Amino acid sequence: MTDTVTPKKSQDFLEIRRQMADYAVMLGAVFAAAYFNYGIRVLLLVFCSVAAAAICRKLGEKILGGDESSDFSSLVIGATAALLLPVTAPWWMAVCAGAFAVTVCVLPFGSVKKSPFVPAAASVCFLTLCWSDKMFSYSSGNALALTKMLTQNISVGRNSVALLELLTGSIPSAVGAGSIIALAGAFLYLALRQPKSCVPVITFLSAVAITAALFPRVSTGRGVSVVMELCSGMMLFSAVFFMSYPSVMPRRLVSRAAWGFAGGIICMLIRLFGAMEESVCFGILIIDAMSELFDRIPLTPWEKKRIRKSEPYVEISPVAVPEEVLNEIPDIDEKKDTAENGEQPKEEEAIPESGEITEQESLGEVIAEENTVNETEAPFITGGDGDE
Repeated sequence: MTDTVTPKKSQDFLEIRRQMADYAVMLGAVFAAAYFNYGIRVLLLVFCSVAAAAICRKLGEKILGGDESSDFSSLVIGATAALLLPVTAPWWMAVCAGAFAVTVCVLPFGSVKKSPFVPAAASVCFLTLCWSDKMFSYSSGNALALTKMLTQNISVGRNSVALLELLTGSIPSAVGAGSIIALAGAFLYLALRQPKSCVPVITFLSAVAITAALFPRVSTGRGVSVVMELCSGMMLFSAVFFMSYPSVMPRRLVSRAAWGFAGGIICMLIRLFGAMEESVCFGILIIDAMSELFDRIPLTPWEKKRIRKSEPYVEISPVAVPEEVLNEIPDIDEKKDTAENGEQPKEEEAIPESGEITEQESLGEVIAEENTVNETEAPFITGGDGDE
């Protein structure tokens, strides 16, 4: 039993470690852009969050059992949660972000692969509910965050300076969510390494763009509305890192596409009708809970056709019979040869039931046999000398 279970666990561990290594590379580009824009403060936030996540993971595995802390997931979870904080956030908020993500969304489920929610998104929701004033302290002076501008129906305009600030992350935002160039580079790396994981990302952003075009919150045009909704707050960051998270994505490509599109609609509805400045992570948690539901979507004709083509021909191999069982089975060929020579095998002679006449016996023979009397029994039957 142990020999069959251990390799599967090892394969899952290697798969999740490979995926977490890819995410670490993607986060490296985002971290470099954040460090360029905000300085050494970003390093402090990331270090506190990663350290808290790693310590909680190690202590939890000591208590609950398990040894999967070397899969790079603590590094990825802690860094992701820290990059969604404002630069003005205190260090203890970063510690709370990393500790909450691991303690609530990883340890109770045994591993990252079994977690039904994105840990970093859950930690952002927790911090938002507890310290919303500190979580949205992006704006400073006259510089407003895009999320604040959208709630006040203020547009960035169509000038090239505003677009350049959007691309480089100069507009106030979470430390890792402002640089569109860095996030685009992370998505390109994801497309090269895990192309199937890009399907929900694309459909998620498509749903956001369609909703922004249909219900613009600025008066300078639908195109500007789409750009602002995509680039503001945590929207693009969530699309790249949360909608491609391995433990929450559906298994089929069609389900992933529908799941991503539904996630974009939910996030935009919460944005349009919610009371918070940024509420994308709440929509992420809602769509995470629906992952299994989207896997129940009926198979499309294209999927059925592909499954039929990919079904291999399975040749049934003969069953190995033990030698002692074979010795107990009568030799069929010997019986066949005996039957062809006109001899009837003794072991197959039919035993007639009482009161029945077989084909080999005639009625007269049966009567004669019944009337035959043994000599030793005759005196008792006929009343001879031995009869009392």
